[in-house]
Amino acid sequence: SLCGSDLPPRFHPAGLATMFGLARRTAGCALNAASSAAMRPDMRRIVPAVATPFQMDARRGYRHWWRVLPEDFELNTESMPKDVKTLMAANPDSLGFIDSYWYWRIRAESTIMDPENLPKKSYKQLCRDMGLTIVNEAAEHILGIIELYEYLKSSPFIGPFGTIENPVLIPAIHTERVVGCSGGTGDSEHVPLWFRCREGFLYRCGECDQIFMLVRVMYELPENEEINPIDKDVKDVYDFSLLEKGCEVWNTGGMVNWPLAYDALNGTIYGGMARDALNDQRAIGE
Repeated sequence: SLCGSDLPPRFHPAGLATMFGLARRTAGCALNAASSAAMRPDMRRIVPAVATPFQMDARRGYRHWWRVLPEDFELNTESMPKDVKTLMAANPDSLGFIDSYWYWRIRAESTIMDPENLPKKSYKQLCRDMGLTIVNEAAEHILGIIELYEYLKSSPFIGPFGTIENPVLIPAIHTERVVGCSGGTGDSEHVPLWFRCREGFLYRCGECDQIFMLVRVMYELPENEEINPIDKDVKDVYDFSLLEKGCEVWNTGGMVNWPLAYDALNGTIYGGMARDALNDQRAIGE
């Protein structure tokens, strides 16, 4: 035998001890290396932070939009006509969109920026100067129909059970409307059944036999009648001196407290550069 024993070398006790000692030393070196690496800051493993469920729910899942201001809907001063005096002497009903915008904006601000005569104005005169609709029977009727339709457009109908003699009236501004019937109350209630209700017919629900009929909501003014008539006591001619007086009162002492009047009289943009120097100004109606 090679080692003085009948056993092969791999089963010899001395060989086994040597092999186990080598394994222990190898494992010990690996363990020491791992411990020393864990003690060094640059070798530490950075574990990412995991958000808890309640922190996930606290995240904002919507976009935040800033508050809408009146200035967001205003036209730039560059679009103001260069001949404001001619603009304010024109008939407001015959003006285009841009000219009508500047006419009523100048007239309305002139009314508000005149604290001496503002409390003396009547209701109808103030509404006309501000470009607002005077409350009358025709305007109230139109507003009432609009509010009624807006309410009925999204609200469920609650009322008596529809029969042939007294059907459920379905208001609509078109010739048809989608209707959902849920039956009556208690045992008569059923899941909603949807159908198209058209003008000129009676419709019966296939589940509870309730009767429906579409009614068109329409409104039109009689011929030769206006929804916003001008009262005979209302002065509808704009006084241009009101703009000049207000500009003198509010824009003195080196301060521009009413920039619209300053730009209208001096042909500037926001109290600074002249409008003609920036671009070719359009005339009224262009």
